[in-house]
Amino acid sequence: MTTSLMLILSRKSSHCIFFDSKFGEKALQLAADYDIPVYFREDLFSILGNDHPDFRWLIAGPARSGSSFHIDPNSTSAWNAVVRGSKKWLLYPLEVVPPGVHPSPDGADVASPVSITEWFHELLWGDTAAQGETCGVYLSGRRNLLNVLEFLNRPNSKELVSGTMDCVNLYEKFQSKYEQLFPGSIESLQQQAEARKLQNQKACMWDTITDVKTGGFKFGFS
Repeated sequence: MTTSLMLILSRKSSHCIFFDSKFGEKALQLAADYDIPVYFREDLFSILGNDHPDFRWLIAGPARSGSSFHIDPNSTSAWNAVVRGSKKWLLYPLEVVPPGVHPSPDGADVASPVSITEWFHELLWGDTAAQGETCGVYLSGRRNLLNVLEFLNRPNSKELVSGTMDCVNLYEKFQSKYEQLFPGSIESLQQQAEARKLQNQKACMWDTITDVKTGGFKFGFS
């Protein structure tokens, strides 16, 4: 993007939301008016220095405006503070697709037969964050590192990665710098993830031969 102000139009609605990722550079006092909560101070992208992708936004919109279903930029964690008004939230695990929502196979687009407002009214109500409240979407810092690396390294990273003019090379820059500062740590995380995967597979295999209701074994005859 060539401008710091991003306009999002809500589907089937004239409502819009403004995102300003450079407000801290233009309104210094506004940026100084808040502190990062202690729970969210770990910023792994900070190792990139001036190549740090956009990481903070001032968001404004009229009543009943909102974003579509999405994964936060670059699959990272986020925290959101409500300055004025209120905001409704619906949070799903990464592996769960919300009902009535259809993401494309490459993750670049998300389709829904209804607008987000209609979705709230017709399908489900979410929790509301009121003025002065903060909501954290936090995936435990370094434990989320592999998800971020996988996202940055997808074949269509040019369409998915955001907050930088060099979308294609962000993965290489970040992965290389991280390994330089914390040698062997990515490999260690990969080994831990593989161990968890094997453990889950063993648990699933046990479920196939036991009856969870009676505690007895299941036998098949051919």
